[in-house]
Amino acid sequence: MKINVKLARSSHGYCLCLLLLIFFGTPASAYDPMAPPGYERGEIDLTKGGAKAPQKAKVRDFILRQIVIYPTSKSAVINGYVVHEGSYLKNAFVKKISENTVELVVLGKKKVLTLEAKLPRIRR
Repeated sequence: MKINVKLARSSHGYCLCLLLLIFFGTPASAYDPMAPPGYERGEIDLTKGGAKAPQKAKVRDFILRQIVIYPTSKSAVINGYVVHEGSYLKNAFVKKISENTVELVVLGKKKVLTLEAKLPRIRR
């Protein structure tokens, strides 16, 4: 009976070693669901390194969308933000709002924004 027990123990150990070898023996990078497209085919060059040269931030122009003038206040919509005379938008000071233009002071320089098309007055 001792011979049969030894064979059973050794066969369990052999099966365990075989399973571990199969499980850990396969490469971990066989399939990576998070890899970018083309990674498996070798189309991506990994030798360039991940560090890129710093790029200059793009200077975004101010886009004037709307001007609203009431007897008591003047406001305009620039880049989606409502601004009033004397207020700031990012690094620009809103100096003057007139019927078709808005005058900004950006880093000490004067910039005039103009509505592209003259809009008809809306009557209420």
